[in-house]
Amino acid sequence: MLEQLRFVRIPIASLGEASGDMLDVVGLELAECLEQRARFRSDSRAYSVELDASGTIGPPTVAISLRTVEQLEGVSEPLVSCGWSVEKITREVCRDRRYYAGLACRDLSGNRIELVVRAEDKGRRYFPSRDAGVVGLSHVVLGSRSPTAEAAAWTNVLGARITDRVGAGVYLGWDDAHHRIMFVPSDRESFLVVGFEVESIDAVMQSNYFFLDRQVGIFRGPGREPASGQVFLTFGGPSPGIYFSYSTKSEPYSETRRPRQFSATPDSYCSWGSVTALAELGGAAS
Repeated sequence: MLEQLRFVRIPIASLGEASGDMLDVVGLELAECLEQRARFRSDSRAYSVELDASGTIGPPTVAISLRTVEQLEGVSEPLVSCGWSVEKITREVCRDRRYYAGLACRDLSGNRIELVVRAEDKGRRYFPSRDAGVVGLSHVVLGSRSPTAEAAAWTNVLGARITDRVGAGVYLGWDDAHHRIMFVPSDRESFLVVGFEVESIDAVMQSNYFFLDRQVGIFRGPGREPASGQVFLTFGGPSPGIYFSYSTKSEPYSETRRPRQFSATPDSYCSWGSVTALAELGGAAS
């Protein structure tokens, strides 16, 4: 049922510096400038990241596509039964957000999830503003008060599968990648890591030195995640509790492999031994 991670919408205080960093630091392409909003591409999608300085949207939003309107209508009541709040998005707002139909949802922890149908792609190829080796929007990590409870709605209603667990954290996938969403325990009002796949380990290490040279805050890595096999580098985003990450392609999902349980220790988050300031991902406070 779930098709593709489509975009994230991030609240920010002002567009100026944040928009510049999306181009000069993250290496995305400016797609649209709207009133108090800016959209950025990372691949063939119409946009992968929207920055919103309107002051009206609350916590960040993660949008995921379903195949049909019938599927969208069919999940509404079951999600409400799981404790989610669900609201149909008006046609006017759908057009503005570049998709055909959608549901605005909030999960048990208050994370905003947007389920959408027929989100737009672009015919023109993605042209990065910096040669960071970005291939596309890959995955997100979301904070949760109860990852296991969140996973139940994703698996029982939306058809996702649990691929692995680290401590109380849960990896969820639905295609050939190891995961597209990870829920981790967090006490923050919002915690979000937006992951972009890059071409190679070389691209990860080149950005590592690029960030060190420009004093960009690195919060995690370079390192290698044992569960997914991804080599990663996580750095600061445009708002508190928001981070971006580059990672290599994950190991492919295999139907013959059982979901594994990793302990809640630092080496379960990084097999190279890198340390992190993020408690949600194996930092000292976890």
